[in-house]
Amino acid sequence: MSVTRVDVARRAGVSEAVVSYVVNDGPRPVAAETRERVKAAIEELGYRPNVMAKALMGGATGTVGLLMPSPANPFFAELAEAIEKALVARDNHVLIGIVTGASARGEEYVASFIDRRVDGLIVIANPLLETALVDAAGRTPIVFLDRIAKLRGSSSVMVDNVAGSAYAVEHLQSHGHRVIGCIAGPPGIGASVDRVAGWRRQQQSVGHDSSDDFVAFGEFTEAGGEAAAYTLLAPEGRLAATGREVPSAIFVSSDIQAIGAIHACSLLGLRVPEDVALVSFDGTKIGQFARPSLTALRQPIHDMARDAVSMILDSDDGRPARPRASVLQGNLVLGESCGCRDDVGSHRV
Repeated sequence: MSVTRVDVARRAGVSEAVVSYVVNDGPRPVAAETRERVKAAIEELGYRPNVMAKALMGGATGTVGLLMPSPANPFFAELAEAIEKALVARDNHVLIGIVTGASARGEEYVASFIDRRVDGLIVIANPLLETALVDAAGRTPIVFLDRIAKLRGSSSVMVDNVAGSAYAVEHLQSHGHRVIGCIAGPPGIGASVDRVAGWRRQQQSVGHDSSDDFVAFGEFTEAGGEAAAYTLLAPEGRLAATGREVPSAIFVSSDIQAIGAIHACSLLGLRVPEDVALVSFDGTKIGQFARPSLTALRQPIHDMARDAVSMILDSDDGRPARPRASVLQGNLVLGESCGCRDDVGSHRV
Protein backbone atom coordinates (compact mmCIF):
# COMPACT_ATOMS: atom_id res chain seq x y z
CA MET A 1 0.00 0.00 0.00
CA SER A 2 1.37 3.41 -0.95
CA VAL A 3 2.11 6.01 1.70
CA THR A 4 -0.24 8.98 1.64
CA ARG A 5 -0.12 12.53 2.90
CA VAL A 6 -2.45 11.48 5.72
CA ASP A 7 0.16 8.95 6.92
CA VAL A 8 2.87 11.62 6.96
CA ALA A 9 0.61 14.02 8.87
CA ARG A 10 -0.12 11.41 11.53
CA ARG A 11 3.56 10.48 11.94
CA ALA A 12 4.60 14.13 12.24
CA GLY A 13 1.64 15.12 14.41
CA VAL A 14 0.50 17.88 12.06
CA SER A 15 -2.39 18.53 9.69
CA GLU A 16 -2.44 17.46 6.04
CA ALA A 17 -2.32 21.12 5.10
CA VAL A 18 1.02 21.58 6.87
CA VAL A 19 2.43 18.58 5.02
CA SER A 20 1.26 20.22 1.77
CA TYR A 21 2.97 23.49 2.70
CA VAL A 22 6.25 21.67 3.32
CA VAL A 23 6.07 19.54 0.17
CA ASN A 24 5.13 22.49 -2.07
CA ASP A 25 7.25 25.04 -0.20
CA GLY A 26 4.17 27.18 0.46
CA PRO A 27 1.90 28.97 0.11
CA ARG A 28 2.03 29.44 3.89
CA PRO A 29 5.18 29.46 6.03
CA VAL A 30 5.94 26.56 8.36
CA ALA A 31 8.04 26.83 11.53
CA ALA A 32 11.54 25.41 11.14
CA GLU A 33 11.05 22.75 13.85
CA THR A 34 7.72 21.61 12.36
CA ARG A 35 9.22 21.54 8.86
CA GLU A 36 12.06 19.27 10.00
CA ARG A 37 9.56 16.97 11.74
CA VAL A 38 7.53 16.67 8.54
CA LYS A 39 10.66 16.03 6.46
CA ALA A 40 11.75 13.32 8.89
CA ALA A 41 8.33 11.64 8.61
CA ILE A 42 8.53 11.81 4.80
CA GLU A 43 11.93 10.12 4.82
CA GLU A 44 10.95 7.47 7.35
CA LEU A 45 7.78 6.51 5.48
CA GLY A 46 9.22 6.88 1.99
CA TYR A 47 6.44 9.23 0.93
CA ARG A 48 6.46 10.40 -2.69
CA PRO A 49 4.17 13.30 -3.66
CA ASN A 50 1.69 12.64 -6.46
CA VAL A 51 3.01 14.90 -9.19
CA MET A 52 -0.02 14.32 -11.39
CA ALA A 53 -2.35 15.46 -8.64
CA LYS A 54 -0.15 18.48 -8.15
CA ALA A 55 -0.31 19.25 -11.87
CA LEU A 56 -4.11 18.99 -11.90
CA MET A 57 -4.13 21.66 -9.20
CA GLY A 58 -2.04 23.95 -11.38
CA GLY A 59 1.41 22.96 -10.12
CA ALA A 60 4.50 21.77 -11.97
CA THR A 61 5.31 18.09 -12.48
CA GLY A 62 9.08 18.57 -12.65
CA THR A 63 9.20 16.80 -16.03
CA VAL A 64 10.01 18.08 -19.51
CA GLY A 65 9.37 16.23 -22.76
CA LEU A 66 12.22 15.95 -25.27
CA LEU A 67 11.46 15.03 -28.89
CA MET A 68 14.60 14.19 -30.85
CA PRO A 69 15.88 12.41 -33.98
CA SER A 70 17.83 9.15 -33.75
CA PRO A 71 20.76 9.34 -31.31
CA ALA A 72 22.78 7.40 -33.91
CA ASN A 73 23.91 10.89 -34.91
CA PRO A 74 26.42 11.77 -32.14
CA PHE A 75 25.44 15.44 -32.21
CA PHE A 76 21.86 14.65 -31.21
CA ALA A 77 23.05 12.16 -28.59
CA GLU A 78 25.40 14.70 -26.98
CA LEU A 79 22.76 17.43 -27.09
CA ALA A 80 20.18 15.16 -25.43
CA GLU A 81 22.66 14.26 -22.69
CA ALA A 82 23.41 17.95 -22.09
CA ILE A 83 19.68 18.71 -21.81
CA GLU A 84 19.19 15.87 -19.32
CA LYS A 85 22.07 17.15 -17.18
CA ALA A 86 20.74 20.72 -17.28
CA LEU A 87 17.31 19.53 -16.16
CA VAL A 88 18.63 17.30 -13.37
CA ALA A 89 20.72 20.20 -12.09
CA ARG A 90 17.42 22.01 -11.53
CA ASP A 91 15.68 19.02 -9.92
CA ASN A 92 13.73 18.15 -13.05
CA HIS A 93 13.50 15.02 -15.18
CA VAL A 94 13.16 14.35 -18.89
CA LEU A 95 10.84 12.13 -20.91
CA ILE A 96 12.41 11.26 -24.27
CA GLY A 97 10.64 10.43 -27.53
CA ILE A 98 12.74 9.47 -30.57
CA VAL A 99 11.07 10.59 -33.80
CA THR A 100 12.36 9.66 -37.25
CA GLY A 101 10.94 11.07 -40.46
CA ALA A 102 7.23 11.71 -40.81
CA SER A 103 6.11 8.76 -38.70
CA ALA A 104 2.95 8.97 -36.59
CA ARG A 105 5.10 8.25 -33.55
CA GLY A 106 5.79 11.96 -33.16
CA GLU A 107 2.10 12.80 -32.78
CA GLU A 108 1.73 9.95 -30.28
CA TYR A 109 4.61 11.27 -28.19
CA VAL A 110 3.23 14.81 -28.20
CA ALA A 111 -0.19 13.59 -27.05
CA SER A 112 1.37 11.35 -24.39
CA PHE A 113 3.60 14.10 -23.00
CA ILE A 114 0.73 16.56 -22.82
CA ASP A 115 -1.46 13.95 -21.08
CA ARG A 116 1.35 13.53 -18.54
CA ARG A 117 1.27 17.28 -17.88
CA VAL A 118 4.91 17.97 -18.75
CA ASP A 119 6.08 21.46 -17.85
CA GLY A 120 7.30 22.06 -21.39
CA LEU A 121 8.52 20.48 -24.62
CA ILE A 122 11.97 20.70 -26.20
CA VAL A 123 12.03 19.73 -29.87
CA ILE A 124 15.33 19.04 -31.64
CA ALA A 125 15.37 19.88 -35.35
CA ASN A 126 12.16 18.25 -36.55
CA PRO A 127 9.95 20.61 -38.61
CA LEU A 128 7.55 17.74 -39.33
CA LEU A 129 6.23 17.95 -35.77
CA GLU A 130 4.89 21.49 -36.04
CA THR A 131 1.38 20.37 -37.01
CA ALA A 132 1.18 18.02 -34.03
CA LEU A 133 2.39 20.81 -31.75
CA VAL A 134 -0.13 23.48 -32.77
CA ASP A 135 -2.62 22.61 -30.02
CA ALA A 136 0.11 22.05 -27.44
CA ALA A 137 1.59 25.50 -28.10
CA GLY A 138 -1.31 27.14 -26.32
CA ARG A 139 -0.95 24.99 -23.22
CA THR A 140 2.73 24.47 -22.55
CA PRO A 141 6.05 26.20 -23.33
CA ILE A 142 7.78 24.83 -26.44
CA VAL A 143 11.42 25.38 -27.41
CA PHE A 144 12.89 24.34 -30.76
CA LEU A 145 16.58 23.47 -30.81
CA ASP A 146 18.88 23.74 -33.82
CA ARG A 147 16.28 25.56 -35.92
CA ILE A 148 14.28 28.79 -35.95
CA ALA A 149 10.90 28.50 -34.28
CA LYS A 150 8.01 29.15 -36.66
CA LEU A 151 5.22 27.90 -34.42
CA ARG A 152 3.39 30.81 -32.83
CA GLY A 153 4.33 31.35 -29.20
CA SER A 154 7.35 29.01 -29.28
CA SER A 155 10.99 29.84 -28.62
CA SER A 156 14.20 28.69 -30.29
CA VAL A 157 17.87 28.06 -29.60
CA MET A 158 20.39 27.55 -32.38
CA VAL A 159 23.92 28.23 -33.49
CA ASP A 160 24.69 30.76 -36.23
CA ASN A 161 25.00 28.20 -39.04
CA VAL A 162 25.85 30.72 -41.75
CA ALA A 163 28.65 32.46 -39.86
CA GLY A 164 30.05 29.18 -38.52
CA SER A 165 30.13 27.54 -41.94
CA ALA A 166 31.75 30.59 -43.51
CA TYR A 167 34.46 30.54 -40.84
CA ALA A 168 35.11 26.84 -41.45
CA VAL A 169 35.47 27.44 -45.21
CA GLU A 170 37.73 30.41 -44.55
CA HIS A 171 40.02 28.09 -42.63
CA LEU A 172 40.28 25.79 -45.65
CA GLN A 173 41.05 28.82 -47.80
CA SER A 174 43.84 29.77 -45.40
CA HIS A 175 45.50 26.46 -46.32
CA GLY A 176 45.57 27.62 -49.93
CA HIS A 177 42.50 25.76 -51.21
CA ARG A 178 40.54 27.40 -54.00
CA VAL A 179 38.25 24.65 -55.29
CA ILE A 180 36.24 23.72 -52.18
CA GLY A 181 33.25 21.42 -52.38
CA CYS A 182 30.32 21.27 -49.98
CA ILE A 183 28.65 18.16 -48.60
CA ALA A 184 25.23 19.34 -47.42
CA GLY A 185 22.45 17.74 -45.42
CA PRO A 186 19.05 16.92 -46.95
CA PRO A 187 17.61 19.73 -49.12
CA GLY A 188 15.07 21.99 -47.45
CA ILE A 189 16.22 21.48 -43.86
CA GLY A 190 17.02 24.81 -42.24
CA ALA A 191 20.46 23.89 -40.92
CA SER A 192 21.42 22.37 -44.27
CA VAL A 193 20.28 25.44 -46.21
CA ASP A 194 22.15 27.81 -43.88
CA ARG A 195 25.38 25.82 -43.97
CA VAL A 196 25.39 25.78 -47.76
CA ALA A 197 24.74 29.54 -47.65
CA GLY A 198 27.77 30.02 -45.38
CA TRP A 199 29.98 27.96 -47.72
CA ARG A 200 28.75 29.91 -50.74
CA ARG A 201 29.13 33.31 -49.08
CA GLN A 202 32.74 32.66 -48.11
CA GLN A 203 33.68 31.26 -51.52
CA GLN A 204 32.11 34.25 -53.25
CA SER A 205 33.87 36.68 -50.89
CA VAL A 206 37.24 35.72 -52.40
CA GLY A 207 36.04 35.13 -55.96
CA HIS A 208 36.08 31.32 -55.88
CA ASP A 209 33.56 29.06 -57.63
CA SER A 210 30.42 28.51 -55.53
CA SER A 211 28.12 27.00 -58.14
CA ASP A 212 25.69 24.20 -57.33
CA ASP A 213 27.94 21.78 -59.19
CA PHE A 214 30.16 21.74 -56.12
CA VAL A 215 27.33 20.93 -53.69
CA ALA A 216 26.33 17.32 -52.98
CA PHE A 217 23.37 16.56 -50.70
CA GLY A 218 23.09 13.57 -48.38
CA GLU A 219 21.41 12.38 -45.21
CA PHE A 220 23.03 13.27 -41.90
CA THR A 221 24.54 9.77 -41.72
CA GLU A 222 27.86 8.08 -42.52
CA ALA A 223 26.31 6.62 -45.67
CA GLY A 224 25.01 10.04 -46.70
CA GLY A 225 28.48 11.56 -46.37
CA GLU A 226 30.10 8.70 -48.25
CA ALA A 227 27.68 8.93 -51.19
CA ALA A 228 28.06 12.73 -51.38
CA ALA A 229 31.86 12.43 -51.36
CA TYR A 230 31.69 10.00 -54.31
CA THR A 231 29.56 12.54 -56.19
CA LEU A 232 32.24 15.20 -55.79
CA LEU A 233 35.46 13.15 -55.94
CA ALA A 234 35.00 9.90 -57.87
CA PRO A 235 36.28 9.59 -61.46
CA GLU A 236 32.70 8.85 -62.51
CA GLY A 237 31.32 11.68 -60.35
CA ARG A 238 29.62 14.74 -61.81
CA LEU A 239 32.78 16.91 -61.82
CA ALA A 240 35.51 14.59 -63.08
CA ALA A 241 33.17 12.97 -65.59
CA THR A 242 32.56 16.35 -67.24
CA GLY A 243 36.17 17.50 -67.10
CA ARG A 244 35.64 19.91 -64.19
CA GLU A 245 38.32 20.44 -61.57
CA VAL A 246 37.77 18.15 -58.58
CA PRO A 247 37.81 19.83 -55.14
CA SER A 248 41.04 19.75 -53.17
CA ALA A 249 39.02 20.44 -50.01
CA ILE A 250 35.48 19.85 -48.79
CA PHE A 251 33.33 21.53 -46.18
CA VAL A 252 31.08 18.84 -44.65
CA SER A 253 27.83 19.82 -42.91
CA SER A 254 28.13 17.33 -40.02
CA ASP A 255 30.71 15.19 -38.26
CA ILE A 256 28.83 11.98 -38.98
CA GLN A 257 28.87 12.75 -42.72
CA ALA A 258 32.57 13.54 -42.48
CA ILE A 259 33.25 10.03 -41.15
CA GLY A 260 31.56 8.65 -44.27
CA ALA A 261 33.46 11.08 -46.51
CA ILE A 262 36.81 9.94 -45.08
CA HIS A 263 35.80 6.35 -45.75
CA ALA A 264 34.96 7.26 -49.35
CA CYS A 265 38.34 8.94 -49.78
CA SER A 266 40.08 5.80 -48.53
CA LEU A 267 38.20 3.63 -51.04
CA LEU A 268 39.07 6.08 -53.83
CA GLY A 269 42.76 6.01 -52.90
CA LEU A 270 42.72 9.63 -51.73
CA ARG A 271 44.61 10.70 -48.61
CA VAL A 272 43.12 13.09 -46.06
CA PRO A 273 44.36 15.81 -45.83
CA GLU A 274 47.16 15.43 -48.40
CA ASP A 275 44.84 14.93 -51.38
CA VAL A 276 41.56 16.19 -49.94
CA ALA A 277 41.28 18.40 -46.86
CA LEU A 278 38.10 18.27 -44.76
CA VAL A 279 36.44 20.56 -42.23
CA SER A 280 33.09 19.55 -40.71
CA PHE A 281 30.33 21.09 -38.61
CA ASP A 282 29.23 19.98 -35.09
CA GLY A 283 32.49 19.29 -33.23
CA THR A 284 31.28 16.14 -31.45
CA LYS A 285 33.56 13.90 -29.41
CA ILE A 286 33.67 11.29 -32.17
CA GLY A 287 35.75 13.68 -34.27
CA GLN A 288 38.70 13.31 -31.90
CA PHE A 289 38.87 9.59 -32.65
CA ALA A 290 38.53 9.79 -36.43
CA ARG A 291 41.66 9.15 -38.46
CA PRO A 292 42.71 11.77 -39.18
CA SER A 293 41.07 13.69 -36.35
CA LEU A 294 38.42 16.14 -37.53
CA THR A 295 38.77 19.87 -37.70
CA ALA A 296 35.23 21.06 -37.01
CA LEU A 297 33.05 24.02 -36.14
CA ARG A 298 31.93 23.01 -32.66
CA GLN A 299 28.39 23.81 -31.65
CA PRO A 300 28.11 25.12 -28.04
CA ILE A 301 26.03 22.15 -26.89
CA HIS A 302 26.00 22.94 -23.18
CA ASP A 303 25.05 26.57 -23.78
CA MET A 304 22.25 25.45 -26.10
CA ALA A 305 20.93 23.03 -23.47
CA ARG A 306 21.17 25.66 -20.72
CA ASP A 307 19.24 28.24 -22.73
CA ALA A 308 16.53 25.75 -23.77
CA VAL A 309 15.97 24.57 -20.20
CA SER A 310 15.89 28.15 -18.95
CA MET A 311 13.23 29.06 -21.52
CA ILE A 312 11.07 26.18 -20.27
CA LEU A 313 11.53 26.52 -16.52
CA ASP A 314 11.98 30.27 -16.06
CA SER A 315 8.36 31.08 -16.84
CA ASP A 316 5.28 32.49 -15.17
CA ASP A 317 2.38 30.16 -14.44
CA GLY A 318 3.75 27.50 -16.77
CA ARG A 319 3.95 29.86 -19.74
CA PRO A 320 6.91 31.87 -21.01
CA ALA A 321 6.45 35.60 -20.58
CA ARG A 322 7.22 35.96 -24.30
CA PRO A 323 8.76 33.82 -27.05
CA ARG A 324 12.52 34.10 -27.13
CA ALA A 325 15.25 33.32 -29.63
CA SER A 326 18.85 32.55 -28.73
CA VAL A 327 21.46 32.50 -31.52
CA LEU A 328 24.86 31.30 -30.32
CA GLN A 329 28.32 31.27 -31.86
CA GLY A 330 30.50 28.19 -32.20
CA ASN A 331 34.26 27.78 -32.21
CA LEU A 332 36.60 26.04 -34.61
CA VAL A 333 38.31 23.00 -33.10
CA LEU A 334 41.47 22.12 -34.97
CA GLY A 335 42.29 18.52 -35.80
CA GLU A 336 44.36 17.07 -38.62
CA SER A 337 41.75 16.60 -41.38
CA CYS A 338 42.28 20.17 -42.64
CA GLY A 339 46.07 19.90 -42.87
CA CYS A 340 46.91 21.34 -39.46
CA ARG A 341 49.51 19.30 -37.62
CA ASP A 342 51.05 21.32 -34.79
CA ASP A 343 48.37 23.92 -34.17
CA VAL A 344 45.66 21.68 -32.73
CA GLY A 345 43.37 23.63 -30.44
CA SER A 346 40.31 25.85 -30.44
CA HIS A 347 39.70 29.11 -32.33
CA ARG A 348 36.71 31.38 -31.72
CA VAL A 349 34.47 32.33 -34.63
